Amino acid sequence: MVAASYNFFHEDDELLEGVTRQVVSDANHLFSKTRIERDGALDERTRLARELHDGVLQSLTGAALQLEAVTRLSDQDPQSVRERLREVQDLIAHEQRELRTWIQGMKGASPTAMASHADLTAALDTLCRRVMRWGPRVELTGPTEGAISRTLGDQVYRLVEESLSNVARHAHAQVARVEIRISANDVRIVVEDDGCGFPYHGRYDLAALNSRGLGPVSLKERVGSLDGDLVLTSTLSGSRLDISLPLHHRIRAKSTTYRL
Repeated sequence: MVAASYNFFHEDDELLEGVTRQVVSDANHLFSKTRIERDGALDERTRLARELHDGVLQSLTGAALQLEAVTRLSDQDPQSVRERLREVQDLIAHEQRELRTWIQGMKGASPTAMASHADLTAALDTLCRRVMRWGPRVELTGPTEGAISRTLGDQVYRLVEESLSNVARHAHAQVARVEIRISANDVRIVVEDDGCGFPYHGRYDLAALNSRGLGPVSLKERVGSLDGDLVLTSTLSGSRLDISLPLHHRIRAKSTTYRL
């Protein structure tokens, strides 16, 4: 009888322990899932904020700078005013089309979709020509070989776009140079100008910029999210950005590909 009671309670304890382990496992799974979903939502909001900042906001900045130039010409050269206003109109129409396409492409591109070096150069050439309407002359050297995923190509476009926007707004430069190279393992972006440099001078990598709170925030975040490297060099005679992005990194946040 004692042995029977022992076996009964022993089996009951084992059953209770099993139920407890299952409850704990289910709770951990639920909490992990909730945390992952919460982190995913935060990553998506961050991505959307970055895309709007680097895309629409930069283009609106260009339109504002063109309108500022128009006000200076209003009494002196009516023909130039009309030409500048047409450029602003074209820029806004272009961004409307891009934003509409971006919204439609929120589902993301196929991970196997590729952009050739010619595709990337053509997209960046259009960007550089648009910047020259309200900023410095831009000299572009595009890649002569290779291909990258269209999602990574969109990231390259965004990095160049923000870099040139910063040059146009802050550097007081006459010339900016953009160089893109695609190798077997990475894509390298170089943007340099002959302006006044950043308020601080020296050579800083991404870790140094982050620790000191220096450098363009959105640009640093984008490079970091892609596991890339960034070196910023600032002098009295201009600045230079060296960015390297691995080709085979899995982008944590979805990217649109409407530019390429």
